[in-house]
Amino acid sequence: MEIGDWKATSELNQVYKKARELGLETNIAELEAFGFTIVEPGKVAPAQFAERVLEVTLKLADEEDPGAVKLSGESENVKPAYGRQLFHLLTKDPCFTEMIINPAALTLASYMAGASCRLYSTVAFIKEGNANPTVLHCDSTGMPPPLPYFGNLVNVCWILTDYTVEKGTLFFVPGSHRYCRHPNKSDLPKFMGGSGDDDCGSPVIARSGSLLIFHGNLWHGTYPKTSEATRIHLSITYCRNYINPAENFDDVSDEMILNAGERFARLIGRDAWQGYHSEGSDINRMAAVRSAQMHPSA
Repeated sequence: MEIGDWKATSELNQVYKKARELGLETNIAELEAFGFTIVEPGKVAPAQFAERVLEVTLKLADEEDPGAVKLSGESENVKPAYGRQLFHLLTKDPCFTEMIINPAALTLASYMAGASCRLYSTVAFIKEGNANPTVLHCDSTGMPPPLPYFGNLVNVCWILTDYTVEKGTLFFVPGSHRYCRHPNKSDLPKFMGGSGDDDCGSPVIARSGSLLIFHGNLWHGTYPKTSEATRIHLSITYCRNYINPAENFDDVSDEMILNAGERFARLIGRDAWQGYHSEGSDINRMAAVRSAQMHPSA
């Protein structure tokens, strides 16, 4: 059908028209039904772009001190994610800005987290050699159940190396975004130390250059990595405008914003209505947010 300029879904109309233009309607259906989707490399960006991002990421990993970031629990045996993580990438190379405002990535993020969505975090996950599995969880961290059915967060993963089971790819439980709760230990498959069936979920098999997008409620973890081949993806997470982003983007220069455009400025919160003092909130900024959230998916 033809998408009209319907007032009740004013922002959603534009997002959906863009999805149709980019050939992403099937991906939207998969996100709704299963909680995740994979956009093939040809629809995302030229192959050279993924190669460039991979080169930049490896260079950053070589230059940054591995000991500067140490995510662990009460002991070395309890970690939220194994391997290296590189945080706060936005200002480290122009390619990361390009990723954030990439039409396919931003269109699907806007559908899931709203036309007024914000940038939540930018993280590179790098695994070399063997690694233990990451335990089943969802990204709606700190949110008590029941979780809202709509996406408060959406994870857009840029796959930079081919993802296979041997390389410790992600493990998804399709449809679990509809459970609207966090997984319990009894939900974990045996290979993660739980009592559930190992086939309760499915591996993500994706080629380098693909986009993997998933709902913030979706249960996911990783398989153990048994290959010596390096495994890398960039996780760009977007959130609804009322969520407090994980990263602080106050180091983004005015020049970067001028080059990237108005939408980029909104993504990093430069025109957010929150954060006022005694002068009160900016009514125009509040109105812009309201018009973009007249529909749960807008």
